[in-house]
Amino acid sequence: MYPLQPLKLIAWHAVKHDPRCMARLERMLDALGRSSGEVVWADPQNLAEVTQELVSGWPPQEIPEGVSLGFMRPLVFTTGWLEDELPDPDETLLSWPDNTPRSVAQQVMGHYKPIGEYHPYQRDQEQNRVCWPTFDFCTMCGCPHGCQYCGHGKDGQFITLSLNVEDYMDVVVPRSIAMRPWQKCFRLIGWSADQITVEPEYGAFDLFTRKLAEYDRYGYFHSAGPNVDWIAELERKDRLIGIFSVTGARVAEAFEPGTGDHAYARFEAGRKLNAMGVPVRYKFKPMIPIKGWREDYAAAIEHMMQVSQPESVGFCVIMWMGLDALGQRLPLDALDPEYVEAARQAADEMEGNVCAPFPHAVRKEIYQFLIREVRKYDPNVLLYISTESREMWTELADELGQKPNKFFCGCSPVALPGRKLSPSEGCPHSTFTPLEDDDDKGGGATCPR
Repeated sequence: MYPLQPLKLIAWHAVKHDPRCMARLERMLDALGRSSGEVVWADPQNLAEVTQELVSGWPPQEIPEGVSLGFMRPLVFTTGWLEDELPDPDETLLSWPDNTPRSVAQQVMGHYKPIGEYHPYQRDQEQNRVCWPTFDFCTMCGCPHGCQYCGHGKDGQFITLSLNVEDYMDVVVPRSIAMRPWQKCFRLIGWSADQITVEPEYGAFDLFTRKLAEYDRYGYFHSAGPNVDWIAELERKDRLIGIFSVTGARVAEAFEPGTGDHAYARFEAGRKLNAMGVPVRYKFKPMIPIKGWREDYAAAIEHMMQVSQPESVGFCVIMWMGLDALGQRLPLDALDPEYVEAARQAADEMEGNVCAPFPHAVRKEIYQFLIREVRKYDPNVLLYISTESREMWTELADELGQKPNKFFCGCSPVALPGRKLSPSEGCPHSTFTPLEDDDDKGGGATCPR
């Protein structure tokens, strides 16, 4: 696991009652070079006090030289909730003063959803973005990477880990597969988390892949980091697919402080997975158009294609926020000034658009450049744009070489190893078209054939 240096170690009292949870805790503490005597145990009697203490003193006044701030986030060890519906707020929380961070207390107790729903057809239609509907798993909240464009990366205060992983795999995973038999591939992704950062000591992917093998399903990790050596020892790594969010060297150095010891570490991790026989897929997501972005991304793509053989490569220009919000996360003067001005001019037009802040023309120009760069090295690798608009897909489908209603991406629920799509009833196509549309008709009048 990563060489984390958490300021605080907190554990929920229920962990003590499960020998497997305690074994997992001891294993992780040992990897961190910490002792069980440093753990503060929370229970209903001291939960308010512990909760206040957890969020106080962050960020720290001093950061040791060579240590990423995200690595210092406190760690919370708990027993995660296993039911789809969260419990009603604990009575003790309701009686606390108004300034008590109740959401933090709920995380300490493990009261966060064990599964997340992403990109349902209706919501994507309403928001005009194209993806695949999927249900993914969560045993962890928070991430040590500290990516400045990410809300948790910039402002997250702590990381929570459910230690009852065996129960999770025995209860949540089979139940979810039974409820959604059409889904063939599942992410173990957490909430704003990067779950391979705590492997192999955490041991979730070993259990996850073995459980998926029982049901003839596949699992993804989705990471912005290079921690993959442990995968070679997995009993069922044949059930794993690796997805890396990647970027250019200058972007990584400027805005992704905890993602690796060198800018192209994730591409080296992809090479290692290729050697292990584990499928590799990359996403330039978010693509950040810094000054000189063309040279930065062209060099990254060249290196990526020279050292590894991805099944797919995706692109997504940074979005999900207006220009002012972006400026609160990244220095706008570090970005392409022409594009920043275009975003300013289009601010009213992009208001409420999930693809904001950059207007359609800017994003299209960037995608076309990235597509051309990848095609220099491989005419056949599958390309796509991630969570983009229907209009963008319609205009770029020919250049991407895929149809927007049935495209192979990085982490869809039906993207099997070997670049094979397996859509079925319940998920016959992407959210480019409404679920009720007859896909045999081409997915809508604007869908390129």
